[in-house]
Amino acid sequence: MTKVVQITDLHLVPSGRILRGVDPEQRLRSCLRDIERFHQDATALVITGDLVDEAEPDVYDLLHGILADYRLPPVHLTVGNHDDRRAFARVFPGDVVSDTGFANKAVALGNYLGILIDTWEFGTHAGALCADRLSWLTATLAADDRPVVLFMHHVPFNVGLKWLDRLPMKNDVDLARALEPFRSRIRHLFFGHLHRNVSGTWMGYPFTVSASAAVHHGTLDFQSEISRPMIVDPFYTVILLGDDQVVVHANQVIANPVLVDYGPSPPPRHTA
Repeated sequence: MTKVVQITDLHLVPSGRILRGVDPEQRLRSCLRDIERFHQDATALVITGDLVDEAEPDVYDLLHGILADYRLPPVHLTVGNHDDRRAFARVFPGDVVSDTGFANKAVALGNYLGILIDTWEFGTHAGALCADRLSWLTATLAADDRPVVLFMHHVPFNVGLKWLDRLPMKNDVDLARALEPFRSRIRHLFFGHLHRNVSGTWMGYPFTVSASAAVHHGTLDFQSEISRPMIVDPFYTVILLGDDQVVVHANQVIANPVLVDYGPSPPPRHTA
């Protein structure tokens, strides 16, 4: 199977700055060290937006330097609502469509086609796909016949958490309409934005939302209208793409894990 690693929601700030009780750079580095140690055999590392926290141009240079410090699989990035598309394109020109500036990209992932879609929309934390991006997506899908996995920042659906459901992708119907002619080839959708690990189906498509690789984790509170994030160890996602299956592992980078050796398993105690 082809291995792909996804990280998301880095919210990087200038080196040494603390963001609401955490150091995003050091937490990102802990993820990258783990990926370097265990997943150099991956075909790709996909980073699905909110690369920086306040869209500061120099922080994209910092991110570029951090990624260069590790032996990683080929890296592919798109943007989220905390990003600035122009500042991103200056540092990562290979991850934008040259004639439009959108952070859209199609990459070979073994026998699969991986598509990164830019959902950034000026002036809002909610995402959107304009006509140009939808047209690019449709053309990219039509030009290939491989099975497809899609990566984007914003989710086009609600997840039952009031404080998150205010900020989904605006035009979910347009995205569903663009995907429908290619339904038989769409194997899985991968998102960020929610700072939680969430999975399910949307319009019949299996999806996975990955938790943040560097900052806070959203609480599972179905009543509150207010975001109450908590500090937990960071996550990344490992995706295995097979001929007839997609397997998704959420992995938490625990600072001081305690390994337990069970030893040989006794025979089962079945009773007649």
